[in-house]
Amino acid sequence: MDELRGRNALVTGAGGGLGGYIAQALAAEGVNLALTDLPGAAVDRLAAELRSRGVEVRCAPADLSDADQRQRLAAWATGALGPLDILVNNAGLEFGGSFLRTTEEELEAIVAINLLAVMDLTRIVLPGMLERERGHVVNMASLAGKVPPMYLASYAATKHGVVGFTHALRVENGGGKPVGFSAICPGFVSRVGMFGRLEHLVSAPRVLGTVPPESVGEAVVRAIRKNLAEVIVNKRPVRPLVVLNAAAPRLAARLGRVRPMREFAERFARARDHL
Repeated sequence: MDELRGRNALVTGAGGGLGGYIAQALAAEGVNLALTDLPGAAVDRLAAELRSRGVEVRCAPADLSDADQRQRLAAWATGALGPLDILVNNAGLEFGGSFLRTTEEELEAIVAINLLAVMDLTRIVLPGMLERERGHVVNMASLAGKVPPMYLASYAATKHGVVGFTHALRVENGGGKPVGFSAICPGFVSRVGMFGRLEHLVSAPRVLGTVPPESVGEAVVRAIRKNLAEVIVNKRPVRPLVVLNAAAPRLAARLGRVRPMREFAERFARARDHL
């Protein structure tokens, strides 16, 4: 999608974390925005800031774990802006620590938001894009959807699912033309999100480093413009690790448990317990 100015986008999870940075990056390209998050999330201030850039911005609350609200959200966004050209499935949950400490309720919640809502919103919005022969779906995944992290089993499972879902849709829909599909896979993001809330307590592994949230917003725009299947957003090159995990998963798992990585994972899990 070469020209973004005047396009209409629905961005979920816009009230916090990476959502605001993604919305800002799209607004800078002239994209009109329908922003949503849970009721009570701070979206109004972001909307006011983005309107000052000359784009149309609408806001509405929605609980994406509810199927009826997903349907109403898509209908509202189309009514507010017009046909949707871009869907950014950004809303997400994360539960860390030992998998055996995860509750049934947490498993149901993380799958409902991180995976089911992504698939269902895409199912709702995609037919219109295909009919108009124009559109792009961006699914926020994670580096945890490419390599196995310690103490993030449920989160990694959903993000692996998002990556697989995105690539399968590209195959099913002609390699991403005329409608594109992209998975964005950030590593450790500073200032916001799961790691950003804890970086004052624990540092990211030096081999991976951190990226600012603005880099993720830029990656979303680049993925839409160039119809990229996948963008890994990380300070240091990690493709060799991703390839190793696919070709030799036993060796990759051993590397993931080397002392520096294991100690980081344990510190990170303890820090989360004290939030």
